[in-house]
Amino acid sequence: MKTIQILKVLLGLSSVSVVFSELDILVVNEFNISETREVEPDLYWAWEPDSRWLSGVDWGGQTFYGYIGLSEIFLGSSLSADDAIDVEIRFDSNETTFCQTYRRDLDYSAAGVGVFRGSAWDISDPNNHRRLNICFVEWDDGTGEHAPNLIWDPDDSNYGRREYLFIMLSDYDGTGETYDNSNTGFDSDVIYSWWPKLRSGYTFFQTDPASLTIRTAFITNFSSLPDDGQLTLSWEFEEEGVDHFDLFYSTTIPPNNLLVQLDADDRSYLHTGLTNDEKVYYQMKGVSSQGDILYSSIQIWGKPGPVSMNMDLLGTWNERENYGDIWGYTDQITGKEYALLCVRDEGLSIIDISDQPIEVGFVPSMQFGSDAKDVKVFDHYAVLIKENEPAQIIDLSDPEDPNVVSTIHFGLSIEDGGAHNCYINGQYLYVIGLDAGGLEIYDLTNPESPQWVGDYITYYYHDIYVKDGIAYAAAIHGDGVDILDVSNPSNVQLLVNFNYEGSGAHNCWTTEDGNYVIVGDEIGEGNWIRIFDIQDLDNISMVAEYIVDPESVVHNAYVDGNLLYVAHYTEGVRIVDLSDPESPVEIAYYDPYLPNEYGYEGCWSVFPYFESGKIIASDLQSGLFVLEHQQSVNIEKPNAPAGFNLKQNYPNPFNPTTRINYTIGLESFVNLTVFDVSGDFVKTLVNSHKPTGIHSLQWHGTNELDKKMPSGSYFIKIKTGEFTQSRKMILLK
Repeated sequence: MKTIQILKVLLGLSSVSVVFSELDILVVNEFNISETREVEPDLYWAWEPDSRWLSGVDWGGQTFYGYIGLSEIFLGSSLSADDAIDVEIRFDSNETTFCQTYRRDLDYSAAGVGVFRGSAWDISDPNNHRRLNICFVEWDDGTGEHAPNLIWDPDDSNYGRREYLFIMLSDYDGTGETYDNSNTGFDSDVIYSWWPKLRSGYTFFQTDPASLTIRTAFITNFSSLPDDGQLTLSWEFEEEGVDHFDLFYSTTIPPNNLLVQLDADDRSYLHTGLTNDEKVYYQMKGVSSQGDILYSSIQIWGKPGPVSMNMDLLGTWNERENYGDIWGYTDQITGKEYALLCVRDEGLSIIDISDQPIEVGFVPSMQFGSDAKDVKVFDHYAVLIKENEPAQIIDLSDPEDPNVVSTIHFGLSIEDGGAHNCYINGQYLYVIGLDAGGLEIYDLTNPESPQWVGDYITYYYHDIYVKDGIAYAAAIHGDGVDILDVSNPSNVQLLVNFNYEGSGAHNCWTTEDGNYVIVGDEIGEGNWIRIFDIQDLDNISMVAEYIVDPESVVHNAYVDGNLLYVAHYTEGVRIVDLSDPESPVEIAYYDPYLPNEYGYEGCWSVFPYFESGKIIASDLQSGLFVLEHQQSVNIEKPNAPAGFNLKQNYPNPFNPTTRINYTIGLESFVNLTVFDVSGDFVKTLVNSHKPTGIHSLQWHGTNELDKKMPSGSYFIKIKTGEFTQSRKMILLK
């Protein structure tokens, strides 16, 4: 008998708010058998022990990283929470449900009968399951790549092909015709709306649209490995007849090298000798005493655990779901420090971080699913920015009893008027991420009645920073960075736009002296930090890059003094010394994201401005992290007089050649050597006396015999007298 995974939605309702008291995603696979049914489809979804790409949580929870919603806010349904029933959605390659479809690009008009491979059932009566109607919305992105095809088939594109699935209260008659134009709008009987969105890189449909690809799990993010190059693999298994396990691995798919043979009782294995420049794939096979392969694994996950350097974890908080941006607030009377944490679907959590974090106040959004994106503070007020509804201005005089004093509708939409991000400088609120593009400015002198004072409408800005009457606006969709004069909010002037190859500017900040702007590229070619010298606006130039891993994605970055604090999705919080902006040095990090993978998950934002020195960070999956930088730790610095320095190579990563610059403050004997990540010698670049001054050379990615080196991480080390310094270089092929 084969097993099938069941999506089982059980709803418990309490007062007006809807609570999924139990939204059980019953995972059924060879590892963790929660329920079995005498059905045949080959459908298996990975779940535990750590990362999962099918998730189920309470109201506002995610399935396929999308959302489940209840009744009336969808398609104008007239049903209420009282109409909610227990529903089971069965994915079954042997069963087809004919569904009425609607075209999103045609104002949600009816578009004929489509196909959903599976079925939906009312299971309120355990002895008499009642099959329900389904309908879904077809997606057309206008490019021809995702044309409507009358098949429910979401994908893993950037925003997901939004083929919303609607579960109806009406009985299914086998044709799909019973859900027709007479059952739409306010007459519709939608119970649940489901938007599944796949995580990038995961395959949902194979040849049979109901079968998930049974694929080998992979472990990528080796930047989060312990320094000893060890990784713990773990698995769950409940099946009789297995005599032993064969664990395979390789840098290719499928894994083809037998790593080890393990006893049937084993549930973990420590893989040692790993390096930071490898992508390793694993597969486990269960073998009988006769040598028959009883099964091949779907998922085996590495669990290195949170990794840190010069940072301590003080506390965590995770009592809601689906988190966004974060900012800090200090009570002006008590001196208490609070984290203001966006809860994407629900509103704003106010968390006392004096000791172990505890939520003391909460501000709900105007409606569920508003997508609370950003929060900033002025005086004793906060501005909560939402993507899908007006902003809320919140009085924080009593953090335990916050009070919404006004709302702001942005852009062209009076109905929702949402935005994406904001910044507050002085009395002004600067809002970006508008449908209309560009920037809107509001005077907050009277928080109960904020006044629009100006705008600058152009292409889409994703984030903004304002200092001394100058705004730095990140135009994420390939338009670089705009530097704006906002000293007169009613007459904003463009000072300069600077763009660069492969730009995808998500956020930008300046050094304290305003001489450099730090840009984090979330999309584009190279998702990392770039530093630009802006002292001459007619000659802006990139002078350095900060790269954790060329495949990882940076998000938000903020400057405090000489330190840069970076929220780096799956790489966690990173602290970078900017004493020399042209030569950034990472000095500390804390990575709360356990899975070894890349993408838009993990650390969203960081706030480093509390007088106590506490650092707060938001993690999309795990909520709030309260951290402390061990600044007393002796961070390795160049042990030489001023004038001695090894610059970061540029470009980095590189292929096939990179330039290395170094400065010698006094005539000296210089040794400049390349090593690999294991510390093995690769090549000597300099081994001679050098005069005082700046020196430059190229490395062509070759060893001492001029043979090309493989892709990976390397270190360049300079030694002259008592001065030593190293830099990490990444060679790509």
